Amino acid sequence: MPTCPQGHDSTDPAECDVCGRPIGARPVPAPEPDPLPVWDCRNDHPGQTGRFCEVCGHDSHLADDQQPVAPVTAVTWSVTVAADRAYYDETKSGTTDLRIDFPRFIPPRRFPLTGTALVVGRADPTRGIRPDIDLTGPPEDRAIGRSHAMLVPHEGGWAVVDLHSTNHTFVNDIHTPIPPDHPVPLSAGDRVYLGAWTVLTLHTD
Repeated sequence: MPTCPQGHDSTDPAECDVCGRPIGARPVPAPEPDPLPVWDCRNDHPGQTGRFCEVCGHDSHLADDQQPVAPVTAVTWSVTVAADRAYYDETKSGTTDLRIDFPRFIPPRRFPLTGTALVVGRADPTRGIRPDIDLTGPPEDRAIGRSHAMLVPHEGGWAVVDLHSTNHTFVNDIHTPIPPDHPVPLSAGDRVYLGAWTVLTLHTD
């Protein structure tokens, strides 16, 4: 039975009786996605493409006189950094290109959550990238982007935003990445996975 360029089986050898396309015609290529609009951060960081500035975390959806307000509460928040073997194994099983070893030891690291926006990533002084939560290491998870994600205040707590990272960001579920530019609310005990083996765990103190 003839098959049209769209994959339909057709009883008509000349024209698809499902979609009407001529048999043997070339498939219609998928349209190219529209490029993300480029904007210049007011803090002298030009050429941004997502909602949040990848250098300082400024939110382009806010007016110039607005900034997110940090949680006003007696509760203090922090994140701890660890290596997660199950996440690493899952990441490695999905690609043949991963050339990052699981660390034999990772020193305990804790970062307090304060302020209005905290960029998570790996520092690159030559490009002026100095994330608030610097995961450069050692040991270094090279699958983490320079400006990979951001933590922002949200309704008395915190939320995580993926900054269009190449390797994505996951919250609790290591199989489903969160969409970029959309704050995902976090609770104490939630786990944020990024890179090849890194996990951040939220704590209230």
